[in-house]
Amino acid sequence: MELGTFIGQICRYDRQEYFECYGQIEERLHNLEKILGTLEEAQRSMILEQMEHRAGEAPVWVRIHLLSFCMKVSKTPAYTQELLQTVLDADWNEVGEYEKLSDYWQIGTAVFADARLKGERTQEQLAALYRMLFDAFCGALGIKGRNYVPVEERDGNLVFVMTSQVLGQNHAPTKTLLDRCLVLKKYLRKKVVIINTAMQISGKGAGPFYDLCEAGYLPELYSLDHIEFQGEVFEFHQCANDMPNLDTMVQLVQMIRERKPCYLLDIGGSDICADICGMLVPEITVGTVFSAVAMSCGEYQLLDGKPGTGDLPVLERLGVDVEKIAAARFTFVFKPQEHDYTRQELGIWEHGFVLMIVGWRLDSEIADDFLAMLDRIAAQRENVQVVFMGRYESWQSIQTGYERLWKHTRYLGKQEDALAVFACGDLYVNPRRAGGGSSVAEALCQGLPAVTLPEGDVSAAAGEAFRVRDYEEMEREILRYMDDAGYYSRQSARARERAKELLDSRKSFGEAIEKLEEKIKDGVSR
Repeated sequence: MELGTFIGQICRYDRQEYFECYGQIEERLHNLEKILGTLEEAQRSMILEQMEHRAGEAPVWVRIHLLSFCMKVSKTPAYTQELLQTVLDADWNEVGEYEKLSDYWQIGTAVFADARLKGERTQEQLAALYRMLFDAFCGALGIKGRNYVPVEERDGNLVFVMTSQVLGQNHAPTKTLLDRCLVLKKYLRKKVVIINTAMQISGKGAGPFYDLCEAGYLPELYSLDHIEFQGEVFEFHQCANDMPNLDTMVQLVQMIRERKPCYLLDIGGSDICADICGMLVPEITVGTVFSAVAMSCGEYQLLDGKPGTGDLPVLERLGVDVEKIAAARFTFVFKPQEHDYTRQELGIWEHGFVLMIVGWRLDSEIADDFLAMLDRIAAQRENVQVVFMGRYESWQSIQTGYERLWKHTRYLGKQEDALAVFACGDLYVNPRRAGGGSSVAEALCQGLPAVTLPEGDVSAAAGEAFRVRDYEEMEREILRYMDDAGYYSRQSARARERAKELLDSRKSFGEAIEKLEEKIKDGVSR
């Protein structure tokens, strides 16, 4: 069946027919993606433009599905922005609150995983969509504006900490959650209640969207009433895996009204449930993508540094006062090192200069321009070895386009003891991406200098001393590290010093919270 005939056919389906055939439609689109991958760029672009044109004539749920395909396959921001605008403009009767919330998460997750999808207006559009959804859910619950529990009635020693997902201690956001709770309880002497709202990548009411991703959820945590971390015990509640559930939201709102915490801390942002509770007591949001403001309608935020010019329209869309964004260096907590590996045990060259590239989304984060840069280095230095750690399922494709680099490549996959692996490396090298902050902090802790572009979480965590302008300068910097032992030694010392700062949550987070506590006693900045 030709593409035009296929699209024409699915455009004639009513909604029930479309969902009945959804699996077949997805299969056809997956096959089309494989075919497009074999074509030249010009031909691929022409086919996607034809699909985009036909999508404009389709029912809105079909349009969203086809545009999501164009976005993910083209890897260009134009389709991202068109898709977001389509969701924003869609009538509530055609695309309801639950479906728009699912679309918000799917688009946001895709943009986070692949920086090429992010355009100049993408974050602003996401913020507009989030605010639209927040207002809709507030309306459904009858919440018309901030109406804080009076300060004299709030329990000054009680803090609710909310997050949209809790997984194991290999999960960086979960480690961030527990670390901040530890500071609140151990050093600030607060009673802490942790609530997993399970709002991460909501699948409830999801509409057609190409290659839907799902969030991790640990059902075994649902029955727990407490969790432990570094010798401290925290009261714990986990929502069922059916969020957003209005009845559950009402119960959480009632819990806030009854227990009256002095404030709540939202770890991660993009949590409408937490933001609704933040209409009853002051809310402080700590984003886990800390190089930009979090998607949150809470009154206060902690940010690693000052808001950038790109953050200002996002805050305006969210309805957040820029004066209520407080600066605090983002800090980390690591899983303790348990092993002392040798390079031989890991299959790493004994006398090589080892470049470490680490992440859980490397398939979408590593692009051809990054591989080409590494390939040029492999051509110039026989002793360089490029080691990938994490998830990079397409790593073997390197051998077809980058034969020189392929001979210098090692893929370690998932490693439980990252600190032990970093101890066998020489240099942390970062591709263009949004995340990765936790891994660079681990590398710095082991004395590995880093090389990163001036964007994203790795750049924010590593600091100015380890930034380069572009991949051309990155290539020169890597060669300098290989050739100049004195420079390497000085930068290694700076890496360890930076790591000390990145591990001091008591100072960075604790002091920032203490300052904010003075401002939020009555919910009004002073």
